Amino acid sequence: MSGALAKALGLRGDWKNVLGMNARNARVAAENPPGAIRLVDSKLDTKKVLEEAGVPVPPTLSVLQDRRDLRDFDLESLPDSWVLKPDRGRQGSGILVANGQEDGEWKSPSGHAIGRGDVEERLRLILEGEFSSEEIEHDRAFFETLIVTHPTLARLVPSGLPDLRLICYRQEILLGMIRLPTKQSDGKANLHQGAIGALVDLDSGRVEKAMFGHERVEEHPDTQVRLVGVEVPAWEEVIDATRSCFKATNLGFLGVDAVIDEERGPLVLEINARPGLEIQNVAGIGLLNLLSGNKR
Repeated sequence: MSGALAKALGLRGDWKNVLGMNARNARVAAENPPGAIRLVDSKLDTKKVLEEAGVPVPPTLSVLQDRRDLRDFDLESLPDSWVLKPDRGRQGSGILVANGQEDGEWKSPSGHAIGRGDVEERLRLILEGEFSSEEIEHDRAFFETLIVTHPTLARLVPSGLPDLRLICYRQEILLGMIRLPTKQSDGKANLHQGAIGALVDLDSGRVEKAMFGHERVEEHPDTQVRLVGVEVPAWEEVIDATRSCFKATNLGFLGVDAVIDEERGPLVLEINARPGLEIQNVAGIGLLNLLSGNKR
């Protein structure tokens, strides 16, 4: 990796320890068996093995396998709030969220109406593999219960679902951050779209620093709530659930995405066998150093 790219990542003097894309892919090939990668590429299969290992995950309401299931599915059986996901979608593509009902129609988090036809069309597209991460002709669709963010984290953001990303080498957690939606990110916890990345101290669960793009911030730009010093609720439970993901999946190098639900506590949303590298920008620390056994 070039010094210019490392500087763009905000790592300056630590650029030699930045894990670049080629090195990441080599690490994935060395640590992650093909069968384990195929497993976590399916959200439903991942949920199954995590549940069997005692790792908390969001409850599944319904699973649709094909067009026959779509034809027979009763949309009226759905609750007022739910999340619809493609089994093999990536980066949030294809997800549809209902956050309550009004006048016989579901409402999106932004208040837009979601009609029966909208849901049926989204289901059709998912089943045809429109949002799949692979070149496949068919995918599965499933409904989950809607996550209600813990109040400690909900007060930080204007809207959307804050989530946690933890990078692990086997059972050892190397780095962790909270991804906080902004108005710029349109309520999505996606750093590329303008969400904030907030580094979490692994011992205490407290936010150490926050990055909005390449700028370090102390407060959320939309809510003006101070971020540094915020303590992630149920942090020890987050740590325990994250460490259990290695044995459940057999992945040696992985990214774990989790949320903190108001009632259920920490829930693992999904596991990534090819974890993104943006967390190095947030931390100001290269993963190569951590993977070699050196601690912060």
